[in-house]
Amino acid sequence: MNVKTEEIINRGKDITDIACQKSLEMIERTKIQFKIQDSKLQARQAYIALGKIAYDLIKSGDLKADSRIKMLESDIDRANYRIKLLTRELCELKGARMCPKCGTLNPEKAKYCSECAASLKETDN
Repeated sequence: MNVKTEEIINRGKDITDIACQKSLEMIERTKIQFKIQDSKLQARQAYIALGKIAYDLIKSGDLKADSRIKMLESDIDRANYRIKLLTRELCELKGARMCPKCGTLNPEKAKYCSECAASLKETDN
């Protein structure tokens, strides 16, 4: 093998090593980014759970709410009412029945909820 060919091969190896190192670094950065996103999701879910607990405590009277919380409570109440109305409208359009326990839409002739197994005998759309 002549000197020029050996030099080209060595340079190719160096470039390959650098490319492999950069790829490994990128993989490691991507793994860390996924872990960050997962942690953010966990935090978001915890915030939601905390908010639900606070909302339930406010509704039960066990927690005194300040004006900011009262505004959010009203927003939640309005949104939940709208969801209920829209779900009923959707039930009518689909010919479905809404579970009184969990709110899942079920086929019109269903006797039990497909989600929570509650009886649908006495439900109205």
